[in-house]
Amino acid sequence: MRQLRWLRWAAPVLVLGIAAVLRFWALSRPDTLVFDELYYVRDAISQLAHGFPTVWPDDDPDLSGARATGFTGAASNAVHPPLGKWLIGLGVLLFGPETGWGWRSAVAAAGVATVAVVMRLGWLLSRSLVIAWTAGLLLAIDGVHVVLTRVGLLDGFLTLFVALGALFAWRDQEGMRAAMAGANGARLPIIWRRPWLLAAGAAFGAAAAVKWSGLYPLAFFLVYVTVRDLLARMRAARAQAQTGAGHSARRSATARTALQALVTAAIALPATAAVYLASWAGWILRPGGWGRTSGVPWPVELAQYHAEMLGWHSTLSAPHPYQSHPLSWPLALIPTAMYEAHWSDGCPWAECVSAISPLPNPLVTWGGAAALVVLAVLVVLRLWSGRGWIRPAGSPPPAPDPLAVAGAFVITGYLSGWLPWVLTFSRSAVFQFYAVVLAPFSALALALLLGMLCGIPIRSRWGAVGGVHLAAGPEEIRGRRIAVALFIAAAAALAVLFFPVWSGMPVAEWFWRAHLWLPGWN
Repeated sequence: MRQLRWLRWAAPVLVLGIAAVLRFWALSRPDTLVFDELYYVRDAISQLAHGFPTVWPDDDPDLSGARATGFTGAASNAVHPPLGKWLIGLGVLLFGPETGWGWRSAVAAAGVATVAVVMRLGWLLSRSLVIAWTAGLLLAIDGVHVVLTRVGLLDGFLTLFVALGALFAWRDQEGMRAAMAGANGARLPIIWRRPWLLAAGAAFGAAAAVKWSGLYPLAFFLVYVTVRDLLARMRAARAQAQTGAGHSARRSATARTALQALVTAAIALPATAAVYLASWAGWILRPGGWGRTSGVPWPVELAQYHAEMLGWHSTLSAPHPYQSHPLSWPLALIPTAMYEAHWSDGCPWAECVSAISPLPNPLVTWGGAAALVVLAVLVVLRLWSGRGWIRPAGSPPPAPDPLAVAGAFVITGYLSGWLPWVLTFSRSAVFQFYAVVLAPFSALALALLLGMLCGIPIRSRWGAVGGVHLAAGPEEIRGRRIAVALFIAAAAALAVLFFPVWSGMPVAEWFWRAHLWLPGWN
């Protein structure tokens, strides 16, 4: 028992240590702006000085010496909300604007924090420490997530806030289940006291304040909680049907679900709006920002500015060599290269290469995509066969099957970051790195599936047990666990192999080419 208690804190610390090493090691390499750091980092630096982004005199990515503060006083037309740039600015305040540590440290810290959030969410979904640790480790060594939390872009922050919002949404659902557990077949109450829903709304508001695409997960999870509420009320109505009041009970359940949905929106959406608006405080309080004119109320100007931003995003169509259709994202077929330099002078090999490219960890990314498909099939089969709900003795309403509920939750999170892009794909300038928000849910899906292969049951807070029960003896279970351990070890080995090309490490040109497994990776 003492060894188990020791493992409870040692394992997550080890996972976070791995995540930190992969994100902070040689973080300042290269000590120049890469890819869209040219926009977001410079906006962050000038925003610290003025309260809003301003124009720089040229597009040189060098920020050494006086160039690090070479911005002008003219307002810049920034096309994303301010929060991500305020967060980049925190690192700049700590380490200065002249070094990559200043531009990237806050994003790297957000990446490590996301691993911690995923471990916590993995525990709540499964009540298994092994599954929780596995989910965190898989995210820690995910190539797309590693790279996007080593560069000063916005998507690492977006991923953190989406994962936080998902965590709070799950806690809200646990609270809803507890609040309804005592109804005992009667009309289920309308629940107003939902602090975790308020927190989820705030987290998704922060996500939207980094990038507008943070609103997609908010919408998806609001639909998820509404569907779960409808199912719970319909089950209670079926229980009432035994007393001869079935039709009226079902009609009441539908009406009360609609009312609860309005209450849900009334709790979550104001929190979302408040956090989003707060991120614009610098632009609101300091005159001179883009679109500000004397004598015009700032709400009018902010609305006009948002209309401009929407117009820019909806008409962005310039071709780009790294543009990637969203259908290719689950398998990371066309990564977005962030940086690449070649040289031969002073190189110990025929030619040297330094590259930063979010090439996937194949076992983690492809395994996660496969796990999501398997998980979706299992959830559909459970619900279709009527096994989606378990009724413990003396505990009405029926307890949800943990596998069906957790699986549907993870799939909802994944689809929230992917499906809207698939359905609205209309511009060419769409990139693979947008898919970094999928990584936490892919890691959770793969961890759940690996755990079930090892015979680990998926449990709920109330003790209900779900999962795939495969008839197997001790030897077969042991064999599957060895296979899963080898899979995770191989994934970790691939992370070591790919880390040089995730982090800009100088390598031989042949070594770089050896990592380009697919045509789209070049």
